[in-house]
Amino acid sequence: MSEKIRVLMTKKYFDEDIAYMRAGLDESIELVAPADYTVEAIAEEVKGDYPVLLGGLFAKEVLDNAKNTKLLQIPWTGVDQLNFELLRQYDYTVCNSHSNSTAVAELIVSLLLSVAKWIPFHDRNMRQGNWLRPQRGVPDSFFPPDMISDSTVVVAGYGAIGQKVVKFLSGLGAKCLAVDDKEYDETPDGLEAVYKPDQLMEAVKLADYFVLTIPLTPQTRGLINKQVFEAMKPSAYLINTSRGAIVAEEDLYNALSSKTIAGAAIDVWYNYPKSDNPTVMPSKDYPFQELDNLVLSPHRAGFTRGGHPHLDDAIENLNRFARGQELINVVHLDLGY
Repeated sequence: MSEKIRVLMTKKYFDEDIAYMRAGLDESIELVAPADYTVEAIAEEVKGDYPVLLGGLFAKEVLDNAKNTKLLQIPWTGVDQLNFELLRQYDYTVCNSHSNSTAVAELIVSLLLSVAKWIPFHDRNMRQGNWLRPQRGVPDSFFPPDMISDSTVVVAGYGAIGQKVVKFLSGLGAKCLAVDDKEYDETPDGLEAVYKPDQLMEAVKLADYFVLTIPLTPQTRGLINKQVFEAMKPSAYLINTSRGAIVAEEDLYNALSSKTIAGAAIDVWYNYPKSDNPTVMPSKDYPFQELDNLVLSPHRAGFTRGGHPHLDDAIENLNRFARGQELINVVHLDLGY
């Protein structure tokens, strides 16, 4: 019998998550839980033989003691909470997961359709008996759906999620443009053009729907701000499932409340519930929940009913590590994503 490869879980998973991972892992891989999920307990436990750490708690005390560790596997996509300055001091391979990209892309399309077709808005009004039928001489009495076909969609970030968004929306007849820092020998299928990050303002002027699928880094924090909103068409919509901090909070609220842009659909926020305070508004400072031109979603893009798509790439990588195969989704520590 081959020697077990022990994987230390550095975050607490639901029982169903652990069962799902164990069902997909090679028999040579053993998932181990620490005595407690504190830095101190994990730092002590990791002194044992653990080639892989699975989670996101990579404090200095843990990394200093992880003498036998080769791989830090993150079971989700976002890496903005990692201490990259710290990680660059060690010789670990860090990988994340992109296997929920289809689920995220589907929610993006759903959010885009929701604002384009005014679905939540009409739902709220019909529950009050208000059909919002057109009235002669009364402005803003009728809100007909906008078209996706022949619209222009600008996708900022052409990675795993952005590529699927373009595939879905180009299938609906949308003209798709991307903003991305990669070099392409020719324009990818489904795209009309690819703009460089320094051409962002040029691209957003063309957008009917502006979709964010970029990582949060020091360079992208607050990237979408008052100047970007003022460059957009008044009829344009913002769709964000990346990270809330990519969009300047005050500028977003002002752009929506003043109708500088037509509306937005947002899945990522500025204020999140905690176990001791589960009922909170999405912002401590601005009443986004009062805006009629905004669709709110509670950070659900990466989840599916009955599935664990964010774990699939983590499972794949653990198996690859055990088999001595090339790993996927290696994080670029110098770039921060």
